Amino acid sequence: MRHLNSEMLATFVAVVDCGGFTAAADRIGKTQAAVSLIINRLERRLGRKLLERTRQGVVLSSQGEVLISFARRMLALESEMLCALNCGIDSTVVRIGMPDDYLDVLGSALLREFASRHPDVQVDILCDFSNRLETLLVQRSIDLAVITRQPGHDVGQFLTRERQLWCTVPNHYPEADPVLPLALFADQCRARPRILAALDEARRAWRIVCSSSHLPGVQAAVRLNGALTVLPESIMPEGWRILGRAHGLPDLPDLELALCMPDDAPLLVRRLAQFIQSYFETPASV
Repeated sequence: MRHLNSEMLATFVAVVDCGGFTAAADRIGKTQAAVSLIINRLERRLGRKLLERTRQGVVLSSQGEVLISFARRMLALESEMLCALNCGIDSTVVRIGMPDDYLDVLGSALLREFASRHPDVQVDILCDFSNRLETLLVQRSIDLAVITRQPGHDVGQFLTRERQLWCTVPNHYPEADPVLPLALFADQCRARPRILAALDEARRAWRIVCSSSHLPGVQAAVRLNGALTVLPESIMPEGWRILGRAHGLPDLPDLELALCMPDDAPLLVRRLAQFIQSYFETPASV
């Protein structure tokens, strides 16, 4: 009877996810030669060609397509078994991605509450724009992600709907300028096109005085230049002026946040997902 060990399957999955032997070797801490040897042994054990080498990298053969889903499920089951028995790994890393603007409200809860319940779990938080996080999730570079949905794209599990608010620092009145001075997130931000479209539809002239990939950069531009910005309601700095139609500014569409993770996510990733879902179900959270 032929049996497969989990090291073979984990190596096979790493090669597929990374698109090549070198990147897979870096991920799992082996040499490229060792990875190649393991894949060769797996193919000999099964008597099937699993991977095809091309100029663009490594792709699955027809038999590899069959194996990959089983391999992911078997590794997820192994992880669940080890967690249930409290054995195997002294510490486990769970990698989560989220937009920069939710780091304080959600990231602090993860580090404070989830980490205290699971002291052997290391939570790595990566902040980036939602489109990039979706790509990283497909590449298996992160385990799960909280994203801002594209309008009309109901990806992931819905978490919450949040208002976007015009705002600025106290004692500054940028809304009175004929050309609104804006400090916004960079072009990759999914909210930005809708903000500018709302201004254009309202026939309010605008100019970008600062773009930043990170929330502190946007907030600093507002504080230093008295610029106008848009922030989710849950992260509004205390004391800032909140503006709206009474100030000649258009209404803005709500943001939809969703949680995305692979169907074959291991037990610890699913536990983190459950924590995030319960966090957003709490009325005071967002």
